[in-house]
Formats: sequence, structure tokens, C-alpha cells
Amino acid sequence: MQKIDAHLHVDLQGLDVDQLIEYMNSHDIEQCWLLTWEEHQPPIEAIYQNLPPELVMEAHDKYPDRIVPFYAPDPNTKNLESVIRHHKQNGLQGCGELKVTYKWEDKVIGNYLKIIDKHKLPLLFHMEEPRMHYVPQKSSSLEKVLDKLMNGALNGLTKYYLSLFSKKTKILSDHLASHMQPFPGYLYDFASLEQRLKQFPDLAFIGHGPHFWNNITDNPPEILFHDKGPINNFGVIDRLLESYPNFYCDISGKSGFNALNRDHQMAGRFLEKHHEKILFGTDNTGLDFEGLVRSFHLSSHQLKRIFYYNANSLTGA
Repeated sequence: MQKIDAHLHVDLQGLDVDQLIEYMNSHDIEQCWLLTWEEHQPPIEAIYQNLPPELVMEAHDKYPDRIVPFYAPDPNTKNLESVIRHHKQNGLQGCGELKVTYKWEDKVIGNYLKIIDKHKLPLLFHMEEPRMHYVPQKSSSLEKVLDKLMNGALNGLTKYYLSLFSKKTKILSDHLASHMQPFPGYLYDFASLEQRLKQFPDLAFIGHGPHFWNNITDNPPEILFHDKGPINNFGVIDRLLESYPNFYCDISGKSGFNALNRDHQMAGRFLEKHHEKILFGTDNTGLDFEGLVRSFHLSSHQLKRIFYYNANSLTGA
């Protein structure tokens, strides 16, 4: 069965372009959307990795039949439309991954969407909620351990209980207070996103990321970074997929994998219901997304839509 991986990066998790092609060959992936990450003033440098368009275009030049080039310039890029036009003339087929600390309601995002819409490029974006983030200030053993405990270990549980313990006992309280910085979130406001879907009905919006996939349920978590447990009722992304022809999602990343793996009965219903709006992708995770999707025993038609035709229809690749 033909497959397009709609979410991959070059020079992320140790994959250069040749290794990326080897990965695609070993997984029978015909093409991939190769995405950038660009933010001129990331609020926390430690969680940002610049993935520039030059690497994407070089990969496309080397493997033009395998690489579908995407680029999401920072919204504050000077001469933004000229930049988009230049890259489109050189083969650009989409805008992504847009992973920036703005809100959908921001004026700069409105201008950005007008340009992307004008040039008929699909937009793949990442959503994360605001939070307090632990930022190490030196390379001591303590700070390395706290970085792991506060920013990733056990899916947010260690951060919750360590913060609670510190607050009650005052142990490490001064240290944590001096090392926590506010992270403003990435494009996390669903109400304003819906207004943009209405404003730009011809622009394909493709959602992804932890905040996006936590909202597969109507009761997203307050503690966990990636929600777990049963999905009692579908949440806002189900309604948006149902209501707006220009709204799509990609299942990539730990967030997409967890969302589909936490409640197989409800996830199967979700895939069946929205099989014409869902894109297969992996995001350099190494997780078995194909096996997970196949475990739901979808029809051949539904699998073809998810694995290939939905992505192909958005880029014409």
C-alpha cells in the first residue's frame, strides 16, 4: 500500500537526508513531507531547535521524487510574501511546521494566513499549552536531574509531585522558583483557531501536537503532558473535523500515538469517522504508527485515505 509520511524532519534525532531515505525505504514510504522549524525569538532556547529551509530544499534537490518540501517561516519574517514566493518557485509545496509562540487571534498570524492562502499552500501547525518550564542555568548533576524530572519524566507526574513536595517542605523551593520560566504556548487557543477556519475556508489547516491531541477528549488533562486513560466523549478536535472541510490532522509524534493508543475502541471510531481528514505521519519518533493504524482493522479504502490519498490530495505531490 502506498504511504506518504506527512511529518518528518531532516537533522532531527540523528537523521541526515541519506539516513532519512534509508528509513523511508525500510518502511515502504514512497514520499515524505519534510518540515522546518523556525522561530526568530524563542522564549526558551533550550526547547528550540532550528530546522532551516535550506536543508529541506537541498534534500528535495537530491531526492525530488521522494521529498515534498515544506517551510514555515517565522511570522515576523521581513518580506514574508517574497520569501514564500521564492521558495515556491523552487518547489515548495506546503507551509509547516508552524511552531511559534503566538495565538491564532494575533494580527501577525492573520497576515501570515492571508499570504499562505494566497499561495495555496496547506498549513501544518503545532499546538502546546502554556506552562512553567524548568531551565537549567549550569551543567551540574543536580540541574541535569531536575531538568529531567521537571520537564519530561513520567509524562508530567514527577513535575507535579516534586512541585507539591517542594511547596510543602520548602526543600528546593528557592532553587525551583529561580529556575522556572513561563512558556507562552504554541497556537493553543481553539476558539480563535475556529474563527480562522471560518475566515480562510480555502486554506487547509492540519493540526498536530500535545495540546491538539489531548483534546481528542472533552476532558483534557491538567497534569499530564500526554493524556492517558479512557475517552468518554470526543472533544473539540472531533467537532472541528466534522464541521470544517478545511480542517485536518496528522497523527505523528508521541502525542498522536498516545491519543490513538489510550482507548482503542474510541480511537477506532475516531479514525473511521474522520478517515478522509487524517494524515499518516511519524515525526522522527521511531514509533510503530503503521502497526497501530492497522490494528484498528479499518477498510482498505480507509487505510488508503489515511496512508496516502489525504496527504497527496493536499499537495498534489
